[in-house]
Amino acid sequence: MDPKPPSAARDRPGTGSFRAGTRAAGKFDPRDSQGATTLPPTVGVGTLDNVRSVFWQAWRHLFPPHSLAAQTSNGNLVISWSVLDDPHAHHPYAAPVLLRFDADLLDAMRMADARTRIRIALNHEPTLREGLRGYDPFARFPNARVINIG
Repeated sequence: MDPKPPSAARDRPGTGSFRAGTRAAGKFDPRDSQGATTLPPTVGVGTLDNVRSVFWQAWRHLFPPHSLAAQTSNGNLVISWSVLDDPHAHHPYAAPVLLRFDADLLDAMRMADARTRIRIALNHEPTLREGLRGYDPFARFPNARVINIG
């Protein structure tokens, strides 16, 4: 066994480590002087923005209680749930349901107040119900059910 090199003394607390070198701040690193912003965080993949969360809350009762909704980068809503405990399941998750929203509908939702958003979402529930007709979450070959809303 080789003895430790003399540079290992730098591993003490308060000194730099030879394993993790230091680097200068890059042009994409935040400045230390940048204050906190009051804007909402950007929406990443999987999180729902304010408009799509209203749709999900209005239509959540049409899906199993443990179903999950995620927003894709292009604004669609993907809904699926685990079916591991079902003996007829061929896959661990149900075939996904993909909801595509009309641009005019999204604009109307953005400009509406909270009550109007809920009313608009509830008015489009029959479209979703019709789109789910014949949907089989346990399909042997799970293809996404794509439903256009608006």
